Amino acid sequence: MFGNYFKRLRTGDPLLQLILINGILFIAVQVYLVSYYLSGKPLDPFWGEDLMLAANSSWEIMKQRPWSLVTHMFAHIHTGHFLFNMIALYSMGKIFLSIERPSNLWKLYLLGGTFGYLLFAISFHFSDVLSGGRNHAILGASAAVMAIVVATAVMQPKRIVYLFGAVRLELAWLAIILIVLDLASIRQGVNSGGHIGHIGGGLFGFFYGLKLFEAGRMTVLVSSWKKNILTLLRPNSMKVVHRRPKTDDEYNTERAEKQKKIDIILDKIGQSGYESLTPTEKDFLFKHSQK
Repeated sequence: MFGNYFKRLRTGDPLLQLILINGILFIAVQVYLVSYYLSGKPLDPFWGEDLMLAANSSWEIMKQRPWSLVTHMFAHIHTGHFLFNMIALYSMGKIFLSIERPSNLWKLYLLGGTFGYLLFAISFHFSDVLSGGRNHAILGASAAVMAIVVATAVMQPKRIVYLFGAVRLELAWLAIILIVLDLASIRQGVNSGGHIGHIGGGLFGFFYGLKLFEAGRMTVLVSSWKKNILTLLRPNSMKVVHRRPKTDDEYNTERAEKQKKIDIILDKIGQSGYESLTPTEKDFLFKHSQK
């Protein structure tokens, strides 16, 4: 059992690496909490803001602990928070890795967490209502995990997941529900900073899912939009082309063939990795993941 996990670590399994780092830091934080408790010192209601792993809304404090820009997205205080994030990371990470190359999981996690912090810090810097005239801290993998959830939902919106193992839901609706819950929670004043961070991570995940950060992708999108607009402006653009609608049998046969090809490509990724795909297979998978 453990031999399999060590093998996956040696071969660079990014999902296992991320969960392991989160687990190690969670244990370290708990040891710190226990030692603090046994010392007999009274706990400040906002003691978490003095945790050196937490990122802070104050630029001055961040200058003194720049490492917290990274460590804050791996550390957790509460057990429930840690377990929920790790379950979500594992579930969505598995789906993400079935359609993206492994190294991209690390990139999305780190950049999503960073974007979440930036939105949190900027919001608290310019809003007296949020800050209440004092500094605030942010801690946990939630923003990074939200980036993975939303990015995966954008790439495969129709993919089915089972919430709590029972509720059948499309990924697009799962992402929308989570974002709406975060928006509704901000005004309640309970962990508003954390919910803003979630939205920041989700925004980055949305842009990632659209592939806007890939080399040349923005150029392709702009060219496509330009072509569509020019087509509409042409005099003959209103020409109607009549086509015979597909029968149910034709539609179902075509759909089954496409799904079969997608399954073959996903199996190939599972066995040999994303890089083993041919350019044609990658293009086919990307095209149909948008539907």
